Amino acid sequence: MNIETAHDHEVDKMRVLYDASYKGCVSTLNSLLQEDPGLLYKISSQTILIETPLHISASHGHLDFTKTLLSHKPELALERNYSQSTPLHLASAEGHVDIVKQLLEAREVACMVGDQEGRIPLHYAVIRGRKDVVLELIRAKAESSKILDHLGKTIFHLCVTYNQLEILKELVNKLDTHGTHELLIKGDLDGKNTILHLAIMLKQVETVMYLLSIPKAKELVRLKNDMDLTAYDILKRSPRDFKTLEIQVMLMEYSGIRTENNRISQIRRKKKRNCLIGILKWIGGWFRHKGDWLEEMRGNLSLVSTVIASITFQSLINPPGGPIQQGLSGLSNAPLNCTTLYDNESYCPGEAVSSFRFQGSAFSEYVICNTISFMSSLSVTLLLFSGVSMKNKALIWLLSIGMCVTLTTLALAYVCALAMVMPRHLQQNNAVSMTIESAIFAWCGLLGLIMVLITLRLIIWSVKKFVRAIRKFVHRWN
Repeated sequence: MNIETAHDHEVDKMRVLYDASYKGCVSTLNSLLQEDPGLLYKISSQTILIETPLHISASHGHLDFTKTLLSHKPELALERNYSQSTPLHLASAEGHVDIVKQLLEAREVACMVGDQEGRIPLHYAVIRGRKDVVLELIRAKAESSKILDHLGKTIFHLCVTYNQLEILKELVNKLDTHGTHELLIKGDLDGKNTILHLAIMLKQVETVMYLLSIPKAKELVRLKNDMDLTAYDILKRSPRDFKTLEIQVMLMEYSGIRTENNRISQIRRKKKRNCLIGILKWIGGWFRHKGDWLEEMRGNLSLVSTVIASITFQSLINPPGGPIQQGLSGLSNAPLNCTTLYDNESYCPGEAVSSFRFQGSAFSEYVICNTISFMSSLSVTLLLFSGVSMKNKALIWLLSIGMCVTLTTLALAYVCALAMVMPRHLQQNNAVSMTIESAIFAWCGLLGLIMVLITLRLIIWSVKKFVRAIRKFVHRWN
C-alpha cells in the first residue's frame, strides 16, 4: 500500500468515525477501534477537522457513545473546537446532564475552562436555563461560580440578563455556604451595574421583588454604578408604565424613601381622588338608563321636534298683533291694496303689524329667535331620522344640545312676543314683572345645570375611551 492510498484509507476511517458520532453508533466505533486502536489519537493531527467526535456526541446527547470515547481517551474532554469550546460547553448548553456527569468524571477541570468569550460551561447552562446541569456543575466545582465572562458579568448577571429567575434562586441557596455573597453586590465591567440595576433596566418585576427579599442583598438598593446612579435613580429615568410604577412602590417601601408625611399626603390624595370618582359616578348615574329607553325615546323626540317646528312656522305666519288686513284705506285701485299714510311708509296686506309698531329691536329679536328655534328643531328631526344608533354618545350629546337650543330660543321668542303684545298698564304691574323675571331666571338656571351635566357626561366618556386606548397601547408595547 503506497503512501497516497494509506492516507485515503485514514481519511475514510475518520469520515466513518464522524458519521458514527452524529448517529451515536457504538458498534461502528468499536469496530473502528478494533481495526485501529490508535485512531482516536490521530484526531488532533487532522487539521481539516474543526471539532472532535466527542464534541459531536456530547452536543447530540449520545451517552453510550460518549462513554466509549472517554473510556479509550479521557483527554478528549479537554479538547477545544473552532470557538475554543470543550465538549462540556456543548453538553451544558444543550442540557444533557448525564453526559455532563461523564465528562466531569473524566476531567473535572473542564468546568473551569473558558471559551473564546471567556465563558465556562456553567455560564452557558445558566443562559440556556439548564437548571439540573447548573446544579451538577456547582456540585463538581463550586468555585466556578466566581469566574466572570469577558464582560465582567457574574452568573447572577447572566441569570437576570436572560430572565432565569428560578436558576437565580437555586444559585443563591446553593452558594450561600460558599462565601459568594460578594457576587450578589458585584458590578459588571459595563457600567458597574449590579444585578438590581440590571433587573430594573429590564423591568423584571418578579426578579426585583426576589432580590429585595434576600437579607444579605440589602446593600443593592444603596449601591451606585459608575454614573453615580442608584437603582432607584435609574427607575426614575425610565419611561413610565405599569411595571415601572410597580417596581417603584417596592423600592420605596423597601428602602424607606416614603416618609410619614408622604404617606399622609398620599392618603389625602387618594381620598380626594375617590371623592371625585364618586361624584363623577353619581353624575353618570343620572344618565344611565335600563333597557332600550333611548331607542324608545326616538319617536317621542321626533314628535316634539316636529311640533316645535310647526309652532315656530305658524308663529311667523301669524306674528304678534296679527297681519295688516286688506281694505285698510279703502282705495281699491292702489297696487296690492297697499296704503301710504302720513309717515310716507307703505303698509301692505299680510305684513306684520308689530313690525311697524316695534321698528326697533323687539320684532327683529323675535324673528331671529323664532328662526333659530325652527332650524334647530328641524336639525334634531334630521338627526333622529338619519338611522344612527341612539347608543352613540356623540349623537346623544348633539341631540341634547340641539333640544336645549330649540327650547331656549322658543322661550326667548315667547318673551319677545309678550313684550310686543302686552299693554303698558300690565308692563307697569309689579306682580307680572316679577313673575316673568322669576321664570326667566329659573329657566336659565335649569338650562345651565343640564348643559353642565351633559357636557360632563361627554367628557367622562371621552376620558374612559382615551384611558382604554392608552392601556391597550401600553399592553401591546410591553
